[in-house]
Amino acid sequence: MANPSESRADQLLRLAAELFAARGYPAVGMGAIGEAAGISGPAVYRYFPSKQSLLEAVCDRAMDRMLDAATRAVDEYDEADPRLALEALVTLHVGFAVDDRVELGVWVREQRHLTAEMRQSLRTRSRAYEMPWRSVVGQLRPDLDTDEVAFAVYSAIAMLNNSTVAPTELPNHRLRTILRRMTLSALLVRRAPGALSVEHDAATGVAGV
Repeated sequence: MANPSESRADQLLRLAAELFAARGYPAVGMGAIGEAAGISGPAVYRYFPSKQSLLEAVCDRAMDRMLDAATRAVDEYDEADPRLALEALVTLHVGFAVDDRVELGVWVREQRHLTAEMRQSLRTRSRAYEMPWRSVVGQLRPDLDTDEVAFAVYSAIAMLNNSTVAPTELPNHRLRTILRRMTLSALLVRRAPGALSVEHDAATGVAGV
């Protein structure tokens, strides 16, 4: 549905993302994007010089929005309350994974079609995005060293990102609930109830519980 306040460029980005998500980037031409917007394919070139530039803009916008929002979320709580800061970061990313599912899903699935330079730019900004997460998780999990915190944060964010390409019929409110619980549990729970520990009894060689 068209948004009256949406610019033509923003409309084309949204429609391109929807088509890339539905059909895959290689199968979508500029003609299809123009048709979805109610204009000709050649008219799309007035706003974007190529299909590649549309994909780059979709991914670039997704990364910039997440990075800006994460910075604001952490600044709001500062380091005085790392638990609230982490909850804000998780809620933020869950929101992107649910409300911007199409755009984030394109970023996850179609990055291989970007130029090497653009992929490097996204990796650099992704690492910057992870830094406030690492800071607050490190304060909340003193049992983890720096490398373990970095790996835990990377894995939690990857889980949320990849949820955007998983088929589901769950309504958005249930998706938010389950993704938020899963992410906070992954980062904060030190041992799942009833799970086997990695330590083994020296005498029996059996993992302890």
